[in-house]
Amino acid sequence: MEKTHVEQFLRTVGSWTLTIEHWEELDSTNDRARAAAQVASGPVLVTAQHQRAGRGRRGRTWLDQPSAAVLMTIALPPSREMPLPPFLLMAASAIVVLDVIAEFIPRELLRLKYPNDLWLQPPGLPSGKVGGILVETDFAGSQQSIACVGIGINVRSVPRLTEASYPVRCLAEVAHAELPSPPLLAECIAEQFLETLLTVPHQHVMERWHQELRLVGRTVVLRSTQERVEIAGFTPDGGLYAVTSSGQRCILRDGDSLVYDPFSL
Repeated sequence: MEKTHVEQFLRTVGSWTLTIEHWEELDSTNDRARAAAQVASGPVLVTAQHQRAGRGRRGRTWLDQPSAAVLMTIALPPSREMPLPPFLLMAASAIVVLDVIAEFIPRELLRLKYPNDLWLQPPGLPSGKVGGILVETDFAGSQQSIACVGIGINVRSVPRLTEASYPVRCLAEVAHAELPSPPLLAECIAEQFLETLLTVPHQHVMERWHQELRLVGRTVVLRSTQERVEIAGFTPDGGLYAVTSSGQRCILRDGDSLVYDPFSL
């Protein structure tokens, strides 16, 4: 059973009315936000102090330390006036998370890793993952319906992972200012995310995402084949143009896991 949520209230962001729910514990903020968005008049923000069945990309489980992480989902209803494709939501949420966190963390210690991970490098220590984003979209026939943008960020401690191919970090390791509570941080992210979608030209959002990723001209390794490829550019829908060692041109999608350290230029 889901525990009673801490509070629920409304907030105006531009032309949208944002419904906010803060829960003590849920199976998944994505699932709750999707259900709430079916009856809400606008976007929905759902947070939880702990998730029992959090999801990451490619079917992975997202683990957390209770009350020590941002666990949030922004659910957006369908909009014919302003179509919001998944790759745009991924890009906008990634740069907003980066900007909000940079208020508390030295900017040079933060990087985006393709397509939607936030990495942190404490001075003198290996870089590692501090947060991630999962975009899930529903469709009614060929039309996009509700879109859910799930965001997880380790704030005050890291979860206990038995297997990880990279170090796991938290914001408290390098914060130069007092960190807000996870629910308050989630509200800041949600409001800035919605304002970005409403006020920033979508082309500018994508260009900023490309710049923050710092991938063009870099050589990375494909985890599935261990092949080294050079990134040549971005496709219109957020994929990557790459060139293999034999000179062949290919397109990499979200499902192609890339091995590289975003701090090594």
